[in-house]
Amino acid sequence: MHPRLLLCLALAACGGDPSTTTDDDTGGDASSTTGGDPTSSGTSTTSDDGTTSSSSGEESTTGAAAAPPLGPWRIMAFNIMCQSCGLPGYEDWDLRIPHIGDTIRRHDPDLLGTQELFSGENVDQLAAEIPGYTSVWFKKPDPDSLDYADAAIWYRTGMFEEVEHGFYWLSPKPDVPYSTGFSTPQFARLVAWARLRSLADDGAEFVFATTHFDNNTPSQELSAPLVIERTASQAERWPVILVGDFNSRPDSVAYATLAASFTNTFDIAGAWRSDTNLDPGPAYEPSQRIDHMFVAGAPWLASDWTVDQWGYGPNLHATSDHWALSVLVEVP
Repeated sequence: MHPRLLLCLALAACGGDPSTTTDDDTGGDASSTTGGDPTSSGTSTTSDDGTTSSSSGEESTTGAAAAPPLGPWRIMAFNIMCQSCGLPGYEDWDLRIPHIGDTIRRHDPDLLGTQELFSGENVDQLAAEIPGYTSVWFKKPDPDSLDYADAAIWYRTGMFEEVEHGFYWLSPKPDVPYSTGFSTPQFARLVAWARLRSLADDGAEFVFATTHFDNNTPSQELSAPLVIERTASQAERWPVILVGDFNSRPDSVAYATLAASFTNTFDIAGAWRSDTNLDPGPAYEPSQRIDHMFVAGAPWLASDWTVDQWGYGPNLHATSDHWALSVLVEVP
């Protein structure tokens, strides 16, 4: 299939009823929020191609025993719901993008993984909302292809510098851009990763990655081993952080595969809290979550695991069909 047609199909796929697929974050229905008032708070460049308190002090035992101190950093995962999704009840993209920006600025992450941006224009729009970040995303390799920012990395420019970055596709041919084949149908999905140097931690290096698993089974079950092979293996050399929309609940086969090599920050944070301007706050059921923030390769600590449940606009509606997640992590 020609990449342009494939990407158009991927865009169109986002417009369906989220209750009919696994691609809605049922860890809390983001379409039914009501209540309070939102408030706002907070030079992005693009890379080249190619309410419960929490703080457990528990430690991730996944990965290498010896690792340099890192952080503490606020990391964030956010499926922002694509421009063309147009789900009932949600505002149009031009109204949503400032609210997406506000959500990110309120949490003020040092490292952010987004899903469902697609075009370079989408990236530029978000970059204008969150100055001070460098972004890493897949830019079209030739004039006949399209930019594809479905999985995009954002790191604070003043805190980190890039050593290298790369992409692989969740398919039987992971090095072929836009490739599919783990399910029928399947939309092009990828992992974006960057090896970064922490300027405040004696130049210690680590890997930050983000992904968006396809919502058509068995793509999740087949994507997870590839992520273990390509990304978990990097934990043999560097600490690793992996965030994204995995379309995989904690009781799924794909999640079990990932959890064998990664530690979920939710599990080591000890508790979680909701950040919301709504009264009453929306429900959130952790056992149903499909967005995750994993770590590996070091004795990571996690605290203040937070689900953002703000409403925006005249109806105080959620700005995406996924809640944004954030957590504090560090290697002591």
